[in-house]
Amino acid sequence: MTQEDLADRAGLSVQSVSALENAKNYPALDTLVILSEILGFDIADVVSDPQKSESRFALETKAKSLLGRLDEDLLVLAVHQIEALFDHAKRTGRTANRAGNPPPRR
Repeated sequence: MTQEDLADRAGLSVQSVSALENAKNYPALDTLVILSEILGFDIADVVSDPQKSESRFALETKAKSLLGRLDEDLLVLAVHQIEALFDHAKRTGRTANRAGNPPPRR
């Protein structure tokens, strides 16, 4: 899904979608509800984790947006790559991340 598609479906401007995607602005509650329905995320995940940093939230939002733009074949490939990355992180002990913050760089 492109920013234009999302803007059209959500009744927003492309500039507003871009600002939300890049965490320059935060949506009003009614806009958040509309976006959650369109993008398929749980609002509780967005508002209930005070430990999750703004930058982490912005990165996760961007990743979801980018994944949503892929056709099915590329999405399958992306999921396999993420799984491989997660397996590598597990083997190297970099997944003990319960607070939602990225682990420190080594």
